Amino acid sequence: MAEVVKLLTHAYTDFLVHGQIPPTDVIKLLISKMLGYGILFFSTLVKLPQVANVLRAHSADGLSAVSCELETWGLLVHTAYGYLKGLAFSTYGEASILFAQNVLLLALIYKYNRMPLSRQLAAVVLLGGAIAAVITGNVSLAQISHAYDLNNIILMSARLPQILQNFSARSTGQLSIITYAANTLGCVARLFTTMQEGGGSAMFRQYVISLVLNGILVMQILVFGNKGVAARKAKPAAKKA
Repeated sequence: MAEVVKLLTHAYTDFLVHGQIPPTDVIKLLISKMLGYGILFFSTLVKLPQVANVLRAHSADGLSAVSCELETWGLLVHTAYGYLKGLAFSTYGEASILFAQNVLLLALIYKYNRMPLSRQLAAVVLLGGAIAAVITGNVSLAQISHAYDLNNIILMSARLPQILQNFSARSTGQLSIITYAANTLGCVARLFTTMQEGGGSAMFRQYVISLVLNGILVMQILVFGNKGVAARKAKPAAKKA
């Protein structure tokens, strides 16, 4: 945030004091920083509509546990990469915030879909162990860089089961349009900030892939909605009649 204030001061001095338009590089970096912190703020709200949908319906119908698990791992790798690489928190911080929200959503999916206790314990042990390894310095930057290169595969593996499940059911169940629309817009903004702040080609590729996959999910929600859920609820009602 201090860097944003510094850039704003620079731009203010050039424009209002000296009557000059600030250098293009300064303007781009300022926009990038402001977008980064804006994404950080809005990331605190991204998954909450999805969580609210599940809690309100007392159901995780339409949500793929595998997709959520893989997405959670991908967010953890993304966070660890930014942390160990020493990037500005504004360039990757939303991954850590979304990770925390994803853990909550995963817990709800486990609860409402009555997933085996062994699977739940395995997720807790693996995620907890990975976090501890990063914090204690037992994971090197080289190792996490290799993991980050694989993150694109993890990302596709996380989204594709959900996309295929939606096509198969012709329904998106309790998927939230707000959550996935926000993810899509966030990817567009992150493509710009990654180019401006040196996130690297691997990070740029990840946001391109994420943009495409989230865009597909948004289209599915708009086209399918929760038609399949409504149809299944209508059948028992028809039988009773």
